Amino acid sequence: MEKLASVSASVAATAHEVLLDLGIALLLGNTWETVFNDSRWTWRSLYIAYTHDKLGTPDQVHGVFFEQDEAENLIEEITREHLRNQPGEQPFYKYKVANWPLGALAIRDARDSFHRSVVSHLVKRIKQALQQSGQLPAGVAVVTVTPANARHTPPLPAYIDQSGDRIVLWEDFEGLTGREDTINFRTRSNPPLCGLMNSAGEILIPAAFHKIAPLREGLAVVMLRGKYGYVDAGGNVITPIQYEEALDCCQGLLLVKSGGLWGALDRNGQKVIAPRYTMLRHDSGNGALRATLDGRHAYLSLSGQLLVGFSARPLSLVKQAFLRDRAAFIARKNKGESLRLAGDTTGDAGAAASKVLVDVLGQSCTPHGFASITYGGHDEGMLCASTPHGKEFRHGYISQHGQVLVDFRFAAAESFSEGLAAVTDPADPQLYGYIDRRGDWVISPRFDYAGEFRHGLAAASARDISEPRKEWRRIARKLLRKAPVGNENQRTQVQQEFARKYGYIDRKGEWAITPRFLEAKPFSEGLASVRTENGWEYIDVCGIAITSDYYQEAGPFKRGVARVGRRVDGSIRYGLIDCSGREIIPPRYDRLSYPQQGLITARDEFGLWGCITLYGNVVIPFIYREIPDLQVALAARSQTLHHLG
Repeated sequence: MEKLASVSASVAATAHEVLLDLGIALLLGNTWETVFNDSRWTWRSLYIAYTHDKLGTPDQVHGVFFEQDEAENLIEEITREHLRNQPGEQPFYKYKVANWPLGALAIRDARDSFHRSVVSHLVKRIKQALQQSGQLPAGVAVVTVTPANARHTPPLPAYIDQSGDRIVLWEDFEGLTGREDTINFRTRSNPPLCGLMNSAGEILIPAAFHKIAPLREGLAVVMLRGKYGYVDAGGNVITPIQYEEALDCCQGLLLVKSGGLWGALDRNGQKVIAPRYTMLRHDSGNGALRATLDGRHAYLSLSGQLLVGFSARPLSLVKQAFLRDRAAFIARKNKGESLRLAGDTTGDAGAAASKVLVDVLGQSCTPHGFASITYGGHDEGMLCASTPHGKEFRHGYISQHGQVLVDFRFAAAESFSEGLAAVTDPADPQLYGYIDRRGDWVISPRFDYAGEFRHGLAAASARDISEPRKEWRRIARKLLRKAPVGNENQRTQVQQEFARKYGYIDRKGEWAITPRFLEAKPFSEGLASVRTENGWEYIDVCGIAITSDYYQEAGPFKRGVARVGRRVDGSIRYGLIDCSGREIIPPRYDRLSYPQQGLITARDEFGLWGCITLYGNVVIPFIYREIPDLQVALAARSQTLHHLG
């Protein structure tokens, strides 16, 4: 309030004077709430010209004024314009003037879209008053702000307040940025300098660089006098600003160019891969790096070890190609490359051979190409592949060297698990059965849905198999026709009666757990999540529920715990349960990870990140706005523990 004492404003002041006093008060470092709660103008009337629909719901703000006649004149002009464009038609919207006290704008967190629109109009008027005045308090700087994810939004004028730590009038960016986004701002000096702020207007990295990129994983690429380097979220220089080029931090690596060649650094600026490659890029889908050396192409691990290559042909591996040790890798066929499609004799279908297998040298394992190749979670050395068959596709299985192990004769096929794979016959492509590794039927096709086997059980769904398939469809259609159109309860009851029910079958195709669930997921660590009319619960291999409560979300068990979600006040909150069904962390977090090295990252209901143990003890307080900042804190904690050890 001491700063406000120096601001000359009175209730009887003109609109321009009030706007100018509001702007200067903000520029002096006062918060929005403090400025608009000042007793000298908190009850000053603000007239809002807006439209609302026939239900009275506010729709659009057309202007805000300090004089009632100005607002009413605008509404009359808008009404006349509407009648000129649509003569004789009564408008759906009604035009109105509302009277708010200026202090009603002080509560920032309580704003709805209408409230924000009022603020936006007032901010524009404050800026106009400041620009017309041309006089700013000492220490205040003019900048332009560009939201990182609003590409089509022109740079907007803003101001750094007297403290130098905050950019005011940031309401312009409401809805343009998320809570975790960083925003680039630029001074009007010569040459202009760049920095980063968050969506609350707080300056994260002061304007000290000629170029700056948004924060990625807690680090930002900066350029100064034509050289590149990295700074952290506090503006501290992590690497020397000496590189010819630099890419955003990804997968914990910093790719930099020095002496015309690319290499990689870790987050602390220490060398991981020596600069020797003419090209080095992240491939986050595979958790690897794409590299080029002397015109030959390869994939590297994040530590610089050779995974695939060096090959004269450009490699484009599909996602998660390096998930495990592979004898071969799935690559996309390169443009212009001619490959014969396995089993194809027409020549035209060969154009669909978009996937091939390559060895660790990047060479094709076989001249055959395939329309698709899929690595499954339990492929057991047999990869599901497909080839064109007329206008459709037929599926089969190949080895990791491209040899055909099971002919392409199925309408659909899933990955192998515990020696069996779910497939459908073209004669009835809607019914699933199971085959063994030789392609022989082990369980005849009779299921509407068939999942992978875990612990000797697979989730499956089937109608009442005592009724012929066409018969129960005919009965369902007949009952639905008889149900009155207006009687939705009866129609819903008929639909639910014939809705798909899930259970679990054994390796002989017999029901081990009767189909009584609305959804069923594979077993993990001896337990499976199933959905009933009440919500999700967990059952054991005997079909007995181990949880006494129901959830809106239920994940698989990993290392003895499962993540569950429960709806609280309209939002899903997450927690953890153990294999006995006990909630070891009650569902109260907005985000929650599975435990890694005994620690769990979480985001609370206020949008702040922190870290807890498996039993809910807070290890790193919930003070971080972004997950990259938390990752930096975790890395610092890990280094401290290492030194103490």
